[in-house]
Amino acid sequence: MKYQRPCSVALFAFVCLALSTSAASSERTLHAFRGTPDGATPFVRVIADASGNLYGSTVLGGKFGDGCIFELRPSANGGWHESILYNFSGPDGSSPDGSLVFDTAGNLYGTTAGGGTHGGGVVFELSPTSSGPWTETILHNFGNGTDSTDGYDPQAEMVFDSAGNLFGTTQFGGTGSGFENGGTVFRLTSTPDGWDYFQLYSFPGSYSGPDGNLPAGGLAIDQSGNLFGVAQAGGANGSGAVYELSPVGDGTYTEKIIFSFNGNNGRLPNSTPVFDSAGNLYGTTETGGAPCSCGTVYRLTHHANDTWSETVLFAFDGNDGWEIVGPPVFDSAGNLYAASTAGGINAKGLVFELIPSTAGHWTERILHDFRGTSDGAAPYAGVIIDSAGHLFGTTSGGLVNNGTVFEIIP
Repeated sequence: MKYQRPCSVALFAFVCLALSTSAASSERTLHAFRGTPDGATPFVRVIADASGNLYGSTVLGGKFGDGCIFELRPSANGGWHESILYNFSGPDGSSPDGSLVFDTAGNLYGTTAGGGTHGGGVVFELSPTSSGPWTETILHNFGNGTDSTDGYDPQAEMVFDSAGNLFGTTQFGGTGSGFENGGTVFRLTSTPDGWDYFQLYSFPGSYSGPDGNLPAGGLAIDQSGNLFGVAQAGGANGSGAVYELSPVGDGTYTEKIIFSFNGNNGRLPNSTPVFDSAGNLYGTTETGGAPCSCGTVYRLTHHANDTWSETVLFAFDGNDGWEIVGPPVFDSAGNLYAASTAGGINAKGLVFELIPSTAGHWTERILHDFRGTSDGAAPYAGVIIDSAGHLFGTTSGGLVNNGTVFEIIP
């Protein structure tokens, strides 16, 4: 289960940077999950292949109740057909809780929050077969409990570098001595004999700074091979932080905190940071900001002296979103899209667009307020965008209360 803090209703002397508006957009449910043998509770973002097929995971349901990997293919009649690619059963992983990633050969990679040899989750590879169901290879089994020095409970998407190495995070475990050991950052490198695991960093496990604690989301990689991520707790103010890991040259990495949240400018960062073409980093915080500590969308700008400064692009008030989730995505015009798991007219969460102005302000456009009926509720993990500008994501709820996959046409 992901670490969370209660939302504060304290008022801060901080001005919201823009107003929100609502405009007509079209939303439809592509698939409503049924539980068993179908999946249930699609916690993570879907991904798309070059043909527009969608892939994702459910943390529950499937044939054995331990979650599954699914594919949605558009059909000629405008509908979508679901296929279950793999059902987890416990020893091979349980509760896949991170978005998937493709390699260049069409294999899928992901993590499970539990199961495996030690019960602390696995990194897996799924390879397509001619018969339909995909075959699984376990690349790494994580330990379990506070004695798990390699980490446990991986909950975020992984990322490939240009050399084919896989990078990821675990929310708990490691060599730290504090709360649940603090979490880890790891790399998996392919060898002729399999995949070798390397721990790049272990957080100390302290709620207070100066280091981070409990990494959330995955990692962004810059052109120099530096890794960037967020920690939900710790930092200089105890409200979470953005960190950078830089390769030293001998295979090790050094860590530094490039920004610490203080509540007024965000708290509990929760999603993978995203680079724009200018090297700025964008992300979301689940709480913090004014006027109600309902969450923010932020940008970090890198300066010549190797420091970073934050701009809060939008601070939410509950009616226009609460508990903001990403990662943010951009369209070709530079507009930003993300979601909130709560808030909105129906208090069921929403999907929004942030539109930049030449003056530097951002205006929010609410694209869909979830009703908690057949359209679902609480979009868990932001959205993805296709070349036509259509948005895709997942929710809880739906027709039989096991979650949905949706599409929004702005």
